[in-house]
Amino acid sequence: MEDVLAPQERHDAVVFIGVDRRENVEFIKVYALDEVLAAKTLQEFFEARGIFPSDFIVVERGFESVRGKGAITTRSEGELSARLSRLGLKLLSNGVLFTSGVEEVYSMTLVSQRLLGEFSDKPDRRSGEIVKLKLLGLGESALVENRRGIDLSPYLRGNTLLVREPSIERAAELLESGRPLVVETADASKYSSLEFPVVIKLSPLSPREFAEEVSRELGFEVPYGMFADLPPEKRGVRNARAVARVARKLREKTGKEWEEALALAIRLHLGV
Repeated sequence: MEDVLAPQERHDAVVFIGVDRRENVEFIKVYALDEVLAAKTLQEFFEARGIFPSDFIVVERGFESVRGKGAITTRSEGELSARLSRLGLKLLSNGVLFTSGVEEVYSMTLVSQRLLGEFSDKPDRRSGEIVKLKLLGLGESALVENRRGIDLSPYLRGNTLLVREPSIERAAELLESGRPLVVETADASKYSSLEFPVVIKLSPLSPREFAEEVSRELGFEVPYGMFADLPPEKRGVRNARAVARVARKLREKTGKEWEEALALAIRLHLGV
């Protein structure tokens, strides 16, 4: 690959990066025609920028469809640009990758250890939780304390087994099988005697985030103050969807106003 840092038209691979205000690289995504070329391009980029590979962790890799796309550019990656912008990062690239006649490309996504550590220190930021979940794409066995109630399935590789709240004996048996295992639990301390390569702890939704989830389900804005007294163990995504579902049914069956239906749905969810 010619001068990996020079922005130009390309037909083999392209590198996208997310940089902070000081131009530090915190995010890297490589698109290439195949896996070997992606790895080679990434190595060249590390060397050209003077970056230590150990400072980054791969959070996602695999083939992506580009059927009918024509080219991969910063403009075509608008969603990625928006996500990085919310993290305080600017999207840059070393050019345009033309994909006419190509069905799929191989991509590798990496996040800096520094950025990942920052999210670990700020667990209430939704973007941080998603970055953590990307670690499941490594294909390593993991223990996930999922107090956030997020569906883990979309983040798993195809051969990974997901088990919720297994006995310690069962979890130990599955770990020994050699197949990638993800144990989902509400209390990670139960499995402290087992050695998982990856441990992820997802905090509950804040009352504001809980209200956003309920609002998304119902299609209108719900004030977050309604959920200020919900205990942490009841502030997960599944809980929010359950509250919205019950409130909708109460309104349909009883004709109650939305505020009253929601208040009753919350009480029912709490068992009071």
